Amino acid sequence: MVSNNNKEIVKIITPLPMTLSQKKIVKNKLSRIGNIDQMVFQEEVDSSLIGGIIIIYGEILIDCSLRTQLDKMKEGMI
Repeated sequence: MVSNNNKEIVKIITPLPMTLSQKKIVKNKLSRIGNIDQMVFQEEVDSSLIGGIIIIYGEILIDCSLRTQLDKMKEGMI
C-alpha cells in the first residue's frame, strides 16, 4: 500500500501500544529490507494477539504473534 506522498505504508499490529524503544527496534529491523525514510508507519493495537507483533509491508507479511504460534502448535497436534 502506498500513501499520498508515494511512501510505502507499513502497518504494525501489536497487542499493546509500543514503547519508543520498541519502535526504534522495529524500524532498525525494517531498515534491512527497505529505506525507512520511504516508509510511513501505521500502528494498530489488537488485544486478541496476546503477544508478539504483525508487520505488513507491501506484499510482505511478518507474523510473529503469539496467537499465530499457538494456532500452528494446535494444527500440529491434530
